[in-house]
Amino acid sequence: MINNKVLLALSLLVSLNTQAEELLLTGSISSSAKQVVVAPQASRWQIQIQWMEEEGKIVQKGEPVVVFDGASEQTQLLTQQENLDRLELELKQLVIEQEQNVIDAKGSLTVAKMRVDKARIEASVPDSEVSAYDKGQYELALQRALLEQVKAEEAYARAKQEQKAELTKKEVDILKTKEEIAYLNNILGQLRVISEYTGPVSYAIHPWFGEKVAPGMNVRPSWNVVDVQSTEKFQIETWVHELDAIGLSKDTTVEIVLDAYPDRTFNGTIVSLSPQSETRPQWSKSAYFPAIVQFDGLPDVKLQPGMSVRIHVNKEVIDA
Repeated sequence: MINNKVLLALSLLVSLNTQAEELLLTGSISSSAKQVVVAPQASRWQIQIQWMEEEGKIVQKGEPVVVFDGASEQTQLLTQQENLDRLELELKQLVIEQEQNVIDAKGSLTVAKMRVDKARIEASVPDSEVSAYDKGQYELALQRALLEQVKAEEAYARAKQEQKAELTKKEVDILKTKEEIAYLNNILGQLRVISEYTGPVSYAIHPWFGEKVAPGMNVRPSWNVVDVQSTEKFQIETWVHELDAIGLSKDTTVEIVLDAYPDRTFNGTIVSLSPQSETRPQWSKSAYFPAIVQFDGLPDVKLQPGMSVRIHVNKEVIDA
């Protein structure tokens, strides 16, 4: 006869083996039609959440879900618009000034050429008709006129170069200001986020404090703030511990139990298992692999994003 201690040991061994043959994951219902709102890149290292739609409320497509503070950007935008108006006015004035400088330089060149022509005519008088002294004066005057013409040509070239350089410099300043205005307008356009789907609103978890974000909080660019999920195209999001992920792969079949319907079991399949692990500081220091599970057939129960789920994976199926 086997004594009671041996029976108890065998029972525990069988129990442990049974548990070892099954991997239990937890997850939540989500939708593949999902909008994740992240904090936009602002002109400062963090940005304040000014307003958020109430968590759990069903928003309609096209309705606002979150508004970020844009007072600083709005002030900068007004300043840059004033700068643009000033620069464009300065450009108009500069165009007139530079055109006048070029016209003056061109006029001086024309006069210089006329003087050269006059001096050349006088210098071409035959030696027999003028004294040697006058002949020398005419030739000297021609040389002076030619020198003045060269100077006038150089001044005309400088005036055109200066015109091009000054106008280009001012146009670059205007272009930079327009780019800054476009950048600020783009930021301001991202500060009021509109829902892309009709569905419930869910707040994200603050990565530092482990609590849900809320209006008035300061967040950094790219941080998750809120998401809106459609009430269709349901799937299950789960995270697999790095030790449990060994041998687990896409297309693995699973059994699904909704916590809201604990007496019902549904079949599903792992359709996505990320090769890249991520940390979940609020859970532990271990690494986790995000995975997506889909129902083999849409359950005949009412589903809502955020519903908690238990996922049973037969490890014998994994090892097979």
